[in-house]
Amino acid sequence: MARLLSLLGVPFRRIDADVLGSIEFNLNDPGALRVDGYRVRATVCWTRRFWASAMTVPPTTAGILMANSWIALVREAPMLAPTVWPGPRLGLLAQLRDAAEVGVRVPATVVTTDPAAVARRVAMEKLVVKVLDMHAVERVPGTLDGLFPRIWPRSDLAAHDGSAATPPLVVQEYVRHRAEHRVYFVRGRVITLEVGKPSPDAIWRNREAVQVRETESLPDVAALVARLAARWRLDFGAFDVLLTDDGPVFLEANADGDWRWYEARAGTRSISRTIAYTLRNLHLSAGGQVDRSAIGPLPLMTG
Repeated sequence: MARLLSLLGVPFRRIDADVLGSIEFNLNDPGALRVDGYRVRATVCWTRRFWASAMTVPPTTAGILMANSWIALVREAPMLAPTVWPGPRLGLLAQLRDAAEVGVRVPATVVTTDPAAVARRVAMEKLVVKVLDMHAVERVPGTLDGLFPRIWPRSDLAAHDGSAATPPLVVQEYVRHRAEHRVYFVRGRVITLEVGKPSPDAIWRNREAVQVRETESLPDVAALVARLAARWRLDFGAFDVLLTDDGPVFLEANADGDWRWYEARAGTRSISRTIAYTLRNLHLSAGGQVDRSAIGPLPLMTG
C-alpha cells in the first residue's frame, strides 16, 4: 500500500505499535499535528491492528501507562482527520444480532465457557468452535499465536473434557455450503474473492491448501454486504459469507480485513488498487495535494 500511495503522489506516514515514535496534537488548533517531528495536516486517519501486545514496553507501571496512553490516543483518532477509517468496530455478537434484525441469515450461535454442555443440548451434527475476539494473540511482540476455528462432530465435542478453565467461546452451527466468499467493501465498491479451504483454520495452518480466486459479485451477496456496511457506517471491511442453496449466510465482518495474502493467492491487486485510489480521492477531497516527486508526511495513521 505504501508503494501504491507513493506512485499516486499521496504523502503518508505510518505509526507502528511496535515502533512507537512521537506525536503532538494541539486541541486548540486541530490542524496542527506533528508525527515524529514532521508537521502534517491529516486528511485521512486509518487505524489497523494497533495492539498493546505489539508494544515493546516493560511490564512496569511506566510501561503499562505508556501502552494504555497510546491505545487511548488511538480511540481518539477520529479527532485527527476529517475522514476516519474503517468506521465503528462492532463485536461478533452485535454483528450477528444486527444482521438477523434486518433479515440476513446467520448461523445459530451460543457463547459459552462449557462447549461440551452446549453440544449435549443441540441436535446439529457438526459445530464450529472459535474465539469470541481475535483468533491471534501476540504473546511476544512480533510473534503471533492463537486459537483458530475448528469443526467438531457434535458427539466428539459433547464428550470433550471441559475441566480446565475455558474462556468464553463461540459455538455455532456448521452451515453446509457450496462456496465461501470473502467480500471487500471499500467505500461503496465491492470486490469478491472465492475461498476454498479444507478446514476453517487452513488459512493459518495449511496455507498452501487454500485456493483463492477473484469472482463476480453475486447480486444477493453484494446487496447483503452493502446493507450491513450502511447500517454500521463502515467505509472499509472484509465480509465472510457462505453461499448455500437457500441463499447467502453472513458469518462476520473484519474491520481490519487483511487483503495482501488473499491477493497473492488469487494473483490480483484489485483490492490494493481500489483502496489506494479511494484514499487518494479522499485526500484530495479534504484539500490535500498530490506530488509524485515528494516524499512527505502523512494523511494516514495506521497500526
